[in-house]
Amino acid sequence: MKTKKARPTAKIRVMLVDDHPVMREALRAIISAQPDLTIVAEADGGQAAIDLLEDARPEVVLMDGSMPEMNGMETTRRLRQLLPDLKVIGLTLYEQTTYLEEMIEAGASGYVLKTGSPSEIVQAVRAVARGGTYFAPSIPRRVPAAAAQPAATGELSTDELAVAKLLANGRTNREIASSLGLSLAVVETRRAAAMNKLGLRTRAELVRVATKRAWLEA
Repeated sequence: MKTKKARPTAKIRVMLVDDHPVMREALRAIISAQPDLTIVAEADGGQAAIDLLEDARPEVVLMDGSMPEMNGMETTRRLRQLLPDLKVIGLTLYEQTTYLEEMIEAGASGYVLKTGSPSEIVQAVRAVARGGTYFAPSIPRRVPAAAAQPAATGELSTDELAVAKLLANGRTNREIASSLGLSLAVVETRRAAAMNKLGLRTRAELVRVATKRAWLEA
């Protein structure tokens, strides 16, 4: 009796966006060495990434934050408008942490150091591809006083908390609606209520609170 061969697991499709050829070459070597990851496109700038998106259909983008002409924040925002399920990981140098909060607000699911270890970059790609987040532990996180001390009305209902946790972990409103079996309008209402109770305005602020309260997925 013949045994059925197991179907090969689909590889995670990765796009590299960085204006430095040497950096792209290093990232290409790291990603290509993994059996479950594959490079589907490389771009040397934001507009090039937008032009390649439809044909490449990546699942995860490794995105330089400080590119000329169109920076990583704007590129992230525009790519996710075109492909809402896309996961983006910001790439940064140690001294460029100011880019990171804006990357998260633009829709990124995490960030890593360009000088980080190959294993960390791979771990980040796998984490966000699963729908989670990844923030390089070596990068100091800035927690403003408002986020460190929740407002008196900061206790969320069970329904609001479920939405807030998924939002902090990089899910879009549509993904949250599908995951929780809710309408988009209900998700948007609970999201607004949660942000209001926590005294927050942006996703970046929510991520900081989520980090402190251990809401982020591993």
